[in-house]
Formats: sequence, structure tokens, C-alpha cells
Amino acid sequence: MAQEDAKEEIIEKLSQVKNVGTQRATLMYEQLEVRSIEELVELAQQGELTNLSGIGKATQEKILAAALAAVEAETASSEDEPEVVEESAEPVDAPAPEAPSVTEAKIEVEQEAVVIEVEARVSTETEAEAEVEPTAEAEVEAGAEESTPARETSLDRFLGVLICPNCGNESFDVYGASLTCTACRREYNFQEGVADLAPPYRKGANMSQRVMESRFYSRFYEEIMRPRLTSIVTERTLREEYALSTELLDLQADSRVLDVACGTGNFTRYFAQRLDALSVHEDGEVRSDALLVGVDLSWPMLETARKYIRRDQLEERLFLVRGDATRLPMQRGAFDRLHCAGALHMMDDIDEALRNFACVLEPGGICVIGTFTLGKGLLRKLAKRVAEVPSKFHWFSQKELYQRMERAGFEIIEESVEGDAITVKARKC
Repeated sequence: MAQEDAKEEIIEKLSQVKNVGTQRATLMYEQLEVRSIEELVELAQQGELTNLSGIGKATQEKILAAALAAVEAETASSEDEPEVVEESAEPVDAPAPEAPSVTEAKIEVEQEAVVIEVEARVSTETEAEAEVEPTAEAEVEAGAEESTPARETSLDRFLGVLICPNCGNESFDVYGASLTCTACRREYNFQEGVADLAPPYRKGANMSQRVMESRFYSRFYEEIMRPRLTSIVTERTLREEYALSTELLDLQADSRVLDVACGTGNFTRYFAQRLDALSVHEDGEVRSDALLVGVDLSWPMLETARKYIRRDQLEERLFLVRGDATRLPMQRGAFDRLHCAGALHMMDDIDEALRNFACVLEPGGICVIGTFTLGKGLLRKLAKRVAEVPSKFHWFSQKELYQRMERAGFEIIEESVEGDAITVKARKC
């Protein structure tokens, strides 16, 4: 029990270092055997923190700077402590100062050094004339409580998982409405929570992708187009699909979720609401360590998604990225949950997309994919195969889908089939 308490105390202390948090502090304790902030500094200087999933070089540098600052503050606190005790300690028979209550506190301090610190802090809050100064450590703790806004914390987590699609570098400089790669210096547009990290060189889009990139289609996608397509191939409603995907993802309060081909963010917003429900504290406030990112290649889709996000007041809960599913601009192992619904069948290189899914997931991470199958009946299957040529809309056989996912490094855990719609839950091996 004492060992468990000591572990929690160490994790709590590590989590107070900026850019660490409870989840990373736990991984540092268990995987890197970090037992103090000093050891954290040493490992960061040696470049060992990048061995943890979701921590790149840029994040490691931020953690190192914050840990050094914490060590300096702790050192300053220990140096100041004797002076406070020496100043406060007085002989019992010393002349009583004008404030009797303070004198009594000082007499108690002489009997036990720990009591002086407690009495001094109480007298600071209750008596205006008390002149006991808080220690440097107390100031650091107070500063931790007055943390930066949730938006900044979420932004820091978001920037910490991105990579430059041009050179693969993991750090960016943020200047106004742009992200600048610190290595190749390429600039990317970043406005209202949407980062344009599409590959600089891209081949022509197929017919299905061109439809998705039309403003007309994106405008009516969520309310008309997607529900009608769903109704053709399955009896499940779109709302039931949202609930199914959320259940299979098994979201936790600190989950790091990537929604690939998020479109107008219909699934993504549903996930955000679920994460909010998991992150409500006793005081009724939502304080979340989760990360939720939606990525899509279509600007019109993302623009529509941004409007819905503002409508639902979810700006501080999720971020959007314009990017290619076959070249995801995310760090290796940056996420523990990945979702892709209604899109895999339209991708030019399905196998490359699945390999990218596995790349950005940490080992053991959960992947949930919703797509469409050939179904039953010879004529039905033949008609779908013929339609694939002009539309580039691929209809999977169940066996083919599983084989592709397994080749990419996934282990199939669970499936849900309804009509020609299939949703698969898999784990990264």
C-alpha cells in the first residue's frame, strides 16, 4: 500500500511539469522508471523521452525546459526555507510584538519547524498584518493552478503530434495564421483550428474524390447525401452508426483519437460529446486530457465541419487537418484510437492508407473502420464490380477486407454486419 502511495505521489509530481500530464507521467514511471524530476531532466537531455509514444523531439525539448524550471524552483525553495524559520523563531521570553497572535504562532514554530510553515500560511490568509511570505514552492504550485486556458493546452497537444508532410520534421513555429516547419521552413496555413497539411505534390483526384471536394455536395452531405447512401446499403440509421463506432472505440477520458476522412465532422463531433461526458469533474467543469483530431482532404468538407463545430461550441475540444489518408501528417504512435467510416472504399491506395493507420497508432491501439461490402447475390455483386470502374468506389468482400487489414498489421477483434455495411474493430499488433 505504501509503495502504491509512493508511486501515485511521484506520478502526481511529474504530471505537474508542463507538457507532461498524468498519462505521460504514468508512462515515464512505468516504462522509463523515472522517479524524480531530476531523473526526468537527465533522460530528456539524453533524448530518451522520444521512446514513449506520442513524444517527438519538439515535445521532448518543451518537457526538458519545463522540468529544468521546476528543478530550479525547487532548489530556490529549499534555499529560502531556513531563512523563513530563522526569521520566525524567537525565544519564548522575547519582548512581545504588537500582534499577539503572531507571537503565539512564532512560539509554536520554535517547538516544531513544520508547524511554523502551516501557521504562517494560515495567518497570511486570515490576518492582514501577518508578513509571512509564501515559499517559492508554494508560488510554483499556485502558478500550476492558474494554468493556461484549456485551448492552449489542447493546442499544445495537437501541435505535438503533427509532422511536416514535406520533410517529416516534428516541430513547427507558430506565426499568426501559419505553421512553419523548423527544418525545411515550408509554411502551412493554420486558421480557426484547421491546419492545411496536405502533401505539396498530389496526383489527380478520382471521380469519387472530386464529388467529395465539391461545395454543393459538402453542403448537403450530412443532412441528405450520407443518410441516403446509408439507407440504400443498410437498415442502420446514421445515428446508430455513430453509437456503434463510439462503442467499439471504447473511448477513455484521456484517449487520443484520429478520425480519418472525417468529412463534415459528423462522427468526430459525436466522439467529442462522448469524451466531454467522460471528462466532467465533481465541480461540473469539463477538464480533459483527451486529443481529438479530424483529417480530410476536402477543403469544402472541412469548412462545413468548422461551421458545425462552432454551432456546437466544440472549438476547444477538437482540431481539423487537411491531409491525405495515404500520407497522414502525424507522428508515429501518436494516437491510441483511430476511426474511418464511409471512406476506405474511395481511396486510391487502400493498402497504403491502412499502413498509415497502423503507423500513427501506438501498439495495442484500436482501429475502427466502417465500409461497404459486395453483399449477396451474383447479379448484385456483378453490378457493383462494373460500377467500380468509372466511380473508383471499391466494394469489399469480407475476406478481402480482413486480409488487407491483417497485412497492414492489425488483428481483427470484432465485427458488425448489417446489410451491405460492415464495421470492423481491430487492434494494432
